[in-house]
Amino acid sequence: MARLAIDGGDKVRSRPWPAWPEVSEAKWETEVAPRLKEVYLSRTEGLPNPQARAFEAQWCEYAGVQHATLTSHGTDALMAAVAGALDADGLGRAGEVIVPNYTFIASASAPMALQCGVCFVDVDPDSFNLDPAAVEAAIGPDTVGLVAVHLGGHPADLDALRAIAARRGLKIIEDCAQAHGARHHQTQVGSLGDAGAFSYQSSKNLTSGEGGLVTTQDTETWYRCYAYLNIGRYLGGERWEHPRIGWNYRSNEYAAALLRARFATLDEETDRRDANGAYLGELLAGLGGLTPPRRQPWCGRHAYHLYIMQYDGDAFGGHSRDEFLKALNAEGIACGVGYNKLLSEQEGVQAMAGRYPDRVRAMPCPQTVQIMERSVWFTQNMLLEGRAEMDEIATAVAKIKAAWSG
Repeated sequence: MARLAIDGGDKVRSRPWPAWPEVSEAKWETEVAPRLKEVYLSRTEGLPNPQARAFEAQWCEYAGVQHATLTSHGTDALMAAVAGALDADGLGRAGEVIVPNYTFIASASAPMALQCGVCFVDVDPDSFNLDPAAVEAAIGPDTVGLVAVHLGGHPADLDALRAIAARRGLKIIEDCAQAHGARHHQTQVGSLGDAGAFSYQSSKNLTSGEGGLVTTQDTETWYRCYAYLNIGRYLGGERWEHPRIGWNYRSNEYAAALLRARFATLDEETDRRDANGAYLGELLAGLGGLTPPRRQPWCGRHAYHLYIMQYDGDAFGGHSRDEFLKALNAEGIACGVGYNKLLSEQEGVQAMAGRYPDRVRAMPCPQTVQIMERSVWFTQNMLLEGRAEMDEIATAVAKIKAAWSG
């Protein structure tokens, strides 16, 4: 039996995982530098944002949406999506929005910033996204919408959620921060709700360091989104005309130029992650003890920003999940626990609940608690490697299991 690396044995993998984003001198010379130079020499580093407008048009064609607007951050895009979908101005109470209790805090803080109450609900144990039954049970007289997070790059169950929204008169805001290129059936995410939001923060599958994009199919919604981001102006309106109250979350042209340069490889990288995710899932399922991501029937393409597994300690000799993480990291397989606290129990959210008790609700979330106790996460850069590297992951898991299960 091979000695585990954590006990002084040899690692399965001694090489580092690829850094993100992928960069090279060749790409700098041929793709990135010319675009940044164009911005610099044009002296147009902000408005009227020709680079941003070009990227937005490119994204609309790619994702099948009517309207898209670049923002300075992903959280800004999510706030704009809420503002547009709910016609919220951030000054008056805008109703309550249902949010999954297993997600990044911006999924809740964005609607909070628009004076929305939030209700945290349980997630589905297979997709880790909003549980439609939990959404239905949580709807109250003040509920006006829901934030459908496509966690880790797996699309939420928009068929079920859209049916609920239509029946109960709710708006859907898609949180696509981790789902660039993901497809619900054969339709790109960000095009199926009332508004969608993407993030281009440095860890994301398409990045400009910071940045975001708000999308919608509805022109009136888009006017509200755009005005929220651009000091109350509508695109094409006069500089001193402000038909709405808004703020300044505009993108700069350098970020837009960088996104245009990197966009060309998004589809190929997404397909590579999706294929590797499926291959790795087959390997891990055959070993037992780790439940790989369970791809649901509506998932046409998984973006795999995160590869979220569930650990069964009984299959590993009773060793805890944290012991497993230490052993797997020691073998050179980078992994972590991910979200380890209910979003509703984060200190900042609890402070908000204490200060504004009518603005925060939390439903029972037993499935989310179990997911957090058992989760093991890989990040998207690992799935850009080849099949040999996926084999290394499985080899390390099998090595630990053999050592611990006797």
